[in-house]
Amino acid sequence: MTKDDLIRITDKIFIVDSPTSGRFPLAYAFLILGTDTRALIDTGCGPEACRQIMETFEVDMVINSHCHPDHVAGNHFFKGRALWVPEERCGETGAIGLLSQRLLGPDKDAMAFWENWVRTMLSMKDYEHTDTFRDGHVFDFGGVSLQAVHTPGHLADHYCFLEPKTNTLFSFDVDLSTFGPFYGNPEADIPQFEASMDKIMEIGPACVASSHRLPVRDNVIEELMAFKDKITRNRNRVVKALDLPLTLDELCALKPIFGKYIPGVEVIYAFFERCMIQKHLEQMLEKGMIRPDGEKYVLS
Repeated sequence: MTKDDLIRITDKIFIVDSPTSGRFPLAYAFLILGTDTRALIDTGCGPEACRQIMETFEVDMVINSHCHPDHVAGNHFFKGRALWVPEERCGETGAIGLLSQRLLGPDKDAMAFWENWVRTMLSMKDYEHTDTFRDGHVFDFGGVSLQAVHTPGHLADHYCFLEPKTNTLFSFDVDLSTFGPFYGNPEADIPQFEASMDKIMEIGPACVASSHRLPVRDNVIEELMAFKDKITRNRNRVVKALDLPLTLDELCALKPIFGKYIPGVEVIYAFFERCMIQKHLEQMLEKGMIRPDGEKYVLS
């Protein structure tokens, strides 16, 4: 692997492609070639890419944007290098068993499936971090720096990074995808996600480089607004499904948000969808949009 195999963002920052072109369950990684430090942000680009990055560029440091497996699965390839993770819930980031409880608890079937899936399909192993960072932390690599911007909602420990010289925001799972925001884990939070989107739009980045889509340089604010609006789209899909009174199980069976699941991982996709539906129902109950009728939910 050489620089020619990478996708240039700036003169010192490059995208490391994945075999899926950034599509889940893998993700783009970002290589920073500073004059003092060579760093890799996220390691979900696949085992072979991680091996080649380590062999070719001999990175000094790995930084995780947050703890989802498509961002940390290759951390073990860089054992012995500095590993920086967000300080939020950092005690649960390196152990797959603890992470499964955090992301899929208390559903034991989903937890067991997920643990086996990340170990076998993503080659993920337990890892230990060496350092933590918080909101506002500045990483100086020599000739290029990144400022950590805490953007919770997707997860409690989700971060973006701002490169101020070019006003480029590395947004990770604020990915501007057609699917839209993902908040399918128990700790995910819709109001926090919306506030994080507002925070990003206030920054007004000239370019957004995410983990699952190539950099967006045109109509950036419009793209960010459209991404945020997909939360409302998801809520409206739940509302539409409630034309007739339904229980939570009946509502989930309709798959109003995802529509369909990737074959082979239905167990965890069903868990994710249920979480997202529950979060919308909680908001709708609070706003008086729906009311409970026994075990069913009814539009007000």
